[in-house]
Amino acid sequence: MTSILVVDDHPFFLHGFSQYLANGYDFTVETALSVDEAIAKLDTVRPDLAMLDVSMQGGGGLRVLGHMRLHYPDIPAMFLTVHVEPEQTIEAMRLGIKGIALKDSDPEIIINGMKAILAGGKWFEHSVTEPALQYSVDKPSRTVRSDDLLTKREMEIVELVCLGLRNRQIADRCALTEGTVKIHLNSVYRKLGVASRAELIVKREGMRSTQS
Repeated sequence: MTSILVVDDHPFFLHGFSQYLANGYDFTVETALSVDEAIAKLDTVRPDLAMLDVSMQGGGGLRVLGHMRLHYPDIPAMFLTVHVEPEQTIEAMRLGIKGIALKDSDPEIIINGMKAILAGGKWFEHSVTEPALQYSVDKPSRTVRSDDLLTKREMEIVELVCLGLRNRQIADRCALTEGTVKIHLNSVYRKLGVASRAELIVKREGMRSTQS
């Protein structure tokens, strides 16, 4: 069975959501009420997916996510929260978050997102990615030239970055040198007005949402 770790410091929500997952789906559910408890559980449970609240005390979901990135990079994580700031979204993407959903969403939408991540994909609510995209665009010294278009090779590299590949992996996949990949990425950053992989992923998610 698929193992889910749900981390939230509100006992009522934690119990209700965990029961919903355990009773309605083929999930085994572990819970944690704090950041420290979540980190301890990760050392023993090794879930297939971690569901994290952002705004817990002690560093919240971002601290748990940072611990996972360092010690358990193969375990996917998803934020399930009432609210997430654009800066938190960008930082979470930098740390490899696979999805973000809001607690007031339809439960089936959240389940669909979980299933997409468990299948190896990503899932972000547009109401989360759009403010993060706008934040990255509105930051001082960020300019986007509408007459700049990405080349076919640059678009290929963007897609691989969004899949979580590092420069060396992209170089191997595209039969390029690592230095050439860096040159392409610098060009992409300039054209799209972003400064990091996290902002690039947010920008790409926003482009997808406007195309759909």
